[in-house]
Amino acid sequence: MTNDHRTEKLALVSIMLGAFISLLDTTVVNVALPDITKALNASSASIEWVVSGYALAFGLILILAGRLGDKFGRKNLYMIGISLFLLMSITAGFAQTETSLIVSRIIQGLSAGLFFPQINAMIMDIFKGNKLGQAFGILGSVIGVATAIGPFTGGLLIQLFGSENGWRFVFFINVPFVLATLILAALFLPKRDQTSKKVSFDFLSVLLLTAGLLFLLYPVISNGSQGFKWQDILFMLISLPILIGLYLYSVHAAKQGKQPLISPALLKNKVFVSGMVLSLVYFAAFTSIFFVFSLTWQSGFGRSAIVSGLAVSPFALGSMLAAANSNRFMQKLGRKLLMIGFILVMVGLAATSLIFHLKSGAFSPWLTVLPLFLAGLGSGVIISPLNSFTLATVSGNDRGGASGIFNTAQRVGSSFGIAIVGSIYFRTLSGTSLSNIAEKYSFSLQMSIYVNLLLLFVCLLLVFRLPKQNAS
Repeated sequence: MTNDHRTEKLALVSIMLGAFISLLDTTVVNVALPDITKALNASSASIEWVVSGYALAFGLILILAGRLGDKFGRKNLYMIGISLFLLMSITAGFAQTETSLIVSRIIQGLSAGLFFPQINAMIMDIFKGNKLGQAFGILGSVIGVATAIGPFTGGLLIQLFGSENGWRFVFFINVPFVLATLILAALFLPKRDQTSKKVSFDFLSVLLLTAGLLFLLYPVISNGSQGFKWQDILFMLISLPILIGLYLYSVHAAKQGKQPLISPALLKNKVFVSGMVLSLVYFAAFTSIFFVFSLTWQSGFGRSAIVSGLAVSPFALGSMLAAANSNRFMQKLGRKLLMIGFILVMVGLAATSLIFHLKSGAFSPWLTVLPLFLAGLGSGVIISPLNSFTLATVSGNDRGGASGIFNTAQRVGSSFGIAIVGSIYFRTLSGTSLSNIAEKYSFSLQMSIYVNLLLLFVCLLLVFRLPKQNAS
């Protein structure tokens, strides 16, 4: 193995570790919420912010962070974000009050949003041709696995360290991963590209973007899954003129030879926009699956957090196996691979819904192993090719900004998916006349899966907006 090849592999390990810890933290804390409530004597509103504060801060800073990486160097931003993430993981684990925990989680979300956009951009900087597709394949696997195993990891840590202090290790578990990431990043990630000095951005765009995303995401993340109130709808509507104003200002700035925060050229790139919209819709369907499954297993069937996590592990396994080979399939099949992936996810979820319908009274997690594994295989051949299709046509100085926009679309999709699917889930749960608890939750899960299937069908139609073959 040559030194260059070894350096590339270790740089990739550092990048993937960063992706893993940031996405793991979006779901790992969920199963620890009851124990956090008891330990800190926290209110239900505060507990919601332990989760939503991280997600909101993560989504708000992505585009700005991508542009900062273009300007000041992706390695610099990556290491700053990772270091801050380490510090906040420690302070969250040692938190003695609900307020200190919420503050730690919000800053932790900001730090994750700071380094996450650098991941796609650095992959495109380091790898070319065949290796680029392989790297995105590994990233797709990491995304699927990290999202799916979060509940199981949290449940296992609580089981090992007890209900009183086990929740603290949900945050402490980040420490060894982050330290390894920092060491590898310092040694093996490429230094700052000199072309990054040419990139600039203005603070008016930052202000408009932050305000627009805040009005859009705050009501969705805070209480969207419980049903929108008229104030929430008003908040989201206010975001529209702000974001439209940001676009018009960006066009005006570009005509004057300036470099706006969001490049109008990116939004005129049909492949990039099509992939971004497709990714938004898919993450709306993809992330919400684990949200409703976790609730159903624990609240409906009385299973432990570990069993609930194990129940969705076939999805993670299928995703990991498929993503590792997705580059090879993509070279042969092009966008047909995405179509196959969406069909596999739809068939797997439809079969899962049917099994819950037939066995809702006395259910075993073993019954859904094959359908969820099939859905995981489909997801594994979607995420990395979609990344590659979308970002392959983006030039060097716009890669950080494009990665930020692309990742923001995924976070927006995840938030809206949980809000929409969760709203259907809770409404049917309270509205059904079924008396058996397990049957009530099973029925609600089936209704929410129908929404997932509808979103996946939309994805299937959107695939035709992509080119037949990947530009890379």
